[in-house]
Amino acid sequence: MTMILSTPVKIIGGGEVTPHSLPYMALLEDNKGQRVCGGILIHQQWVLTAAHFPHIKKELLGVHAIDKEEKETRQVRKVKSQVPHLCFDDKSAVNDIMLLKLDKKVKLSKAVNILPLPDSVDDVPAGTVCSVSGWGLTKDSTKAMSNVLKSANLTVIDRRKCNSPEYYNMKPIITYKMLCAGSGDSGGPLGCFLGDSGGPLVCGGKLRGVVPNGSKCGIKNKPGVYTMVSKYLDWIKKTIRK
Repeated sequence: MTMILSTPVKIIGGGEVTPHSLPYMALLEDNKGQRVCGGILIHQQWVLTAAHFPHIKKELLGVHAIDKEEKETRQVRKVKSQVPHLCFDDKSAVNDIMLLKLDKKVKLSKAVNILPLPDSVDDVPAGTVCSVSGWGLTKDSTKAMSNVLKSANLTVIDRRKCNSPEYYNMKPIITYKMLCAGSGDSGGPLGCFLGDSGGPLVCGGKLRGVVPNGSKCGIKNKPGVYTMVSKYLDWIKKTIRK
């Protein structure tokens, strides 16, 4: 199996997590057998990810080190159906969110478990410390994924600041359906998409954001912009109930 990211999503900073301490993490393979992005287990038969990878065929759960067999923890499931958000716009990355139904339920364990969704549509206040995780790229000079799962802490930044001329200058426009988060108030070298596309932004132990398509990374005042999960709760729940 190859381990190449088709979108240059980088982990800059952060560090390796304790093996299987983030049991909701999923590693996704496309129809060519490439491990291309991350996902989040939110139900025994459903994984949440980004919509810009349209050909996901297989999911690996209970993974820490990609090059290890990890027979005692890994579970592999085929993707039965893909449900991207109807209003997903590939050019602007607006509504970059997708649900994947697995061919059968996973077995919950210490290494494979569900990440709770937010309880309400409430916003995440600026200054909130969150974490992002994935097997993303670790250097600008390589296209190889990290072999081990990594994580880093980020701070949520006010949307008005992210839309200001000093930051993104409305290119793109950070909407109420997005979260802006980076390293400290200026969104320094950690202020980018640290994990794979489709990976989680976790705040207070709950899923609050999904890493969308690639962004500027490691540049001052260019923090990561995340799809805000709480704005899609109705869509997620209705899709799972069908």
